[in-house]
Amino acid sequence: MSGPQFHGNSFGQGSTNNFGGNQSAGNTDTTQTFGDNSPLHAAPPAPSTPPAQPYADGWRRQAAAGPGDAERARSVFVVHGRDDQVRREMYELLRRLDLRPKEWEDLVRATGQASPFLGDVVAGAPAQAQAALVLLTPDDVVTLHPELRGRNEPDYETRPVCQPRPNVLIELGMVLMAYPERTLIVEVGGVRPIADIAGRNVIRFDGSRRHSARSWSG
Repeated sequence: MSGPQFHGNSFGQGSTNNFGGNQSAGNTDTTQTFGDNSPLHAAPPAPSTPPAQPYADGWRRQAAAGPGDAERARSVFVVHGRDDQVRREMYELLRRLDLRPKEWEDLVRATGQASPFLGDVVAGAPAQAQAALVLLTPDDVVTLHPELRGRNEPDYETRPVCQPRPNVLIELGMVLMAYPERTLIVEVGGVRPIADIAGRNVIRFDGSRRHSARSWSG
């Protein structure tokens, strides 16, 4: 299909300027063509962004293999609470297994935002680490309010017990969405039962070398 023609527009002696067919410029024996009849071919379109591809852990951009893939394959996103000693020991264990624990600050920087929303950080984690580990430590002491207790409450509802920090429980839910098949939950010490993760494989960890070797060997 030819482009529009502008009739009667002359350049030089006896010339007619056409866009879409043949264009003559100057003398009548000189012909310059544009449009469908032009020997000049348009440049190929720039490559488009690869389409989003579905994965088990959500939608993310399909990317070509690159130098960062090996690093990601050894990286683990670790969620933890206030017990810094447990965090340090878990990081040491991961490094002995040739894995690289990802600090929260690393994932925040990867978002490119100064103060990103928690959900944005967790949603971007699979691009930085191939799995997640959530440490459930007994950081808070809690009990069900007496006025809300039923007749046959279990023991842990009627006396003070320990549970993870609320933010850790929120992040656990988000991580299970981001890594539905690659989230490892580790309980350290006595922790109040969490009904919503009943049925999931949870490692109960006492910190001993023998226990860690048995747990991580599957």
